Amino acid sequence: MVPQPRLRRVITGLGLMFAASPVSAVSGHEFWIEPEDYAIAQGEEIRADIKVGQDFKGDIFPFIASRFVTFERHDRVGDSDVEGTAGDLPALSATPRSEGLTLFTYLSTERRLTFVDWDKFTSYLDYEGLTAIAARHDARGLPRDRISEIYIRCAKTLVNVGPDATGQDRATGLPLELVAEQNPGALTPGQAIRFRLLWQGAPLPDTQVALFARSGDTPEATRTLTRTDADGYASFTLPATGGYMAASVHMIEPAADGKADWQSYWASLTFGVE
Repeated sequence: MVPQPRLRRVITGLGLMFAASPVSAVSGHEFWIEPEDYAIAQGEEIRADIKVGQDFKGDIFPFIASRFVTFERHDRVGDSDVEGTAGDLPALSATPRSEGLTLFTYLSTERRLTFVDWDKFTSYLDYEGLTAIAARHDARGLPRDRISEIYIRCAKTLVNVGPDATGQDRATGLPLELVAEQNPGALTPGQAIRFRLLWQGAPLPDTQVALFARSGDTPEATRTLTRTDADGYASFTLPATGGYMAASVHMIEPAADGKADWQSYWASLTFGVE
């Protein structure tokens, strides 16, 4: 049986995921995969929660196949689906197949939200660094109320298996994807890590990337911002040991089918530094 406090967090998380109101959708900015451990020994089980929330603090929700298009493992053996049963907690539980870096990716199904207030929409755009969207919205002649958006989540996490941090992150085909240039398990506090942001497999320039840092001693995460350069790269210094999440949002005009005013893709990449 799921412990009651944990069950309440699950129910809250599901409320965030299933709600259609703009308030809940915006208050739950980030969506990520959070392993119990980012480095494990060969033979130990990889266990990770799916979370939704803000500032790298959120609620869990279980394995629900209807909520994702793909949920996959990528390692030296190859690529395979993450198996699970509806309601599983944690949502991800797998035995490593090889030593080295193992990647897990999650591509959600489309979700829809509506902003009834222009100020809430522009506040959200400001927070995510989507600096050109408001002007483009007006240029397209769209109304400033009942603004509709379809959003898709593109989450990834990195887990090192075995005594040495070997292996490299790589592009896995997510529509919007952050790729780490270094294996985080081989880095120490004070060193820099560089990411490349890819949109449909190509570098995405001039796009905000946020890095959330959370150490064991300070549960509140810090948030550092930068923008990708002309080649899609973004770099950060890692301040301490602990868990990290890099995140970015890309918004486009949807197909001309009348379903929504905008379509957004949300990329997250979680990893640990010891």
